Amino acid sequence: MEIEAKFRVEHADFFETILNTDVLGSFQLTCSEDIEEQYNRYFDTADGRLRAQAYGLRIREIGDRRIVTLKGKGAVKDGLHQRDEWEVEIGREDAPEHWPPGEVRDRVLQLLDGTALVTTLAINTSRQHIFASTTSGPVAEISLDVGTFIAGDVCEPFRECEVELLPEASREDFEQLVTELQCRFNLIPENRSKLARGLALLER
Repeated sequence: MEIEAKFRVEHADFFETILNTDVLGSFQLTCSEDIEEQYNRYFDTADGRLRAQAYGLRIREIGDRRIVTLKGKGAVKDGLHQRDEWEVEIGREDAPEHWPPGEVRDRVLQLLDGTALVTTLAINTSRQHIFASTTSGPVAEISLDVGTFIAGDVCEPFRECEVELLPEASREDFEQLVTELQCRFNLIPENRSKLARGLALLER
């Protein structure tokens, strides 16, 4: 289960400000110096059967790594997203029959039922990480994203902040962190996933 809060970023100076913030309430913020360059492609069948079943399928390339992610049905309220998620690293082949044996491959093949995948849209993202922790340990990963939706012939830039609950972390601490961020920086909750926003551009 993936649990994360998503916020639209309408002022570029927010990134600079939070990157220079070491303490936020009871949380210590530690910024990663590296910027992660992601090339994301989303897939469905020609007749949209994954979308019809409320699934999203993505292959993310980070350097030489290729990671496939299947996201399932979920719920969202005030920018807080909760949904099922499965991931596995794959080789150079996009077709699921070539992926490593396991739950991701089995689920995708079952959903496709013999139908081929096609690319629906791409999202290029430059991501910088900030890790939030308390004296009890790590709480969340804050991702600062600057990127471009590529939907057919339409390209649209975006800025976004995601806050993802880390495994074994306290849900209460996570929610407190989200509240602190929203209050301090006046962030705007985003109820749509990147995939949903990209598909809206494609339809437009």
